[in-house]
Amino acid sequence: MSSLLDRCRDDQLAVRLSHTEWSVREILLHTIHSERWLHPQLLLLRREVAPHLPVPNVGGVTLPDTDAQPSLPELRWALTSVRDDTNRLLDGLSPELLKEPGNLELDGEILDMSLRTIALTIADHQLFHIRQIQRTLGLAP
Repeated sequence: MSSLLDRCRDDQLAVRLSHTEWSVREILLHTIHSERWLHPQLLLLRREVAPHLPVPNVGGVTLPDTDAQPSLPELRWALTSVRDDTNRLLDGLSPELLKEPGNLELDGEILDMSLRTIALTIADHQLFHIRQIQRTLGLAP
């Protein structure tokens, strides 16, 4: 995502493929807030599969509101902050612990899920939106 933002200018944040599509800014805000939304689930699973490890301090930054018009530097900062928190939640976990299933309540349902599954979901979601931004800006490979 960082290399894509290196190719983006502030004036391109309002660009959309059509009036029904999200703008680049809206896509970035969605990506930021979606990843942050998964942090409580990562934290719960980390506590369940690795109770012996210290709990990292995450979520201490205020993200741009989804109705705001943050600049490219603000969006870059928010993306970096959220990704740093995700990395802190995964730090210190062995490959075995990352694969260890844990019970997770999500929207009223109990799911048997691993930290690895959530991390892969985050990566897949971000990749989808990177491609969406590339298409929107005419940068698709």
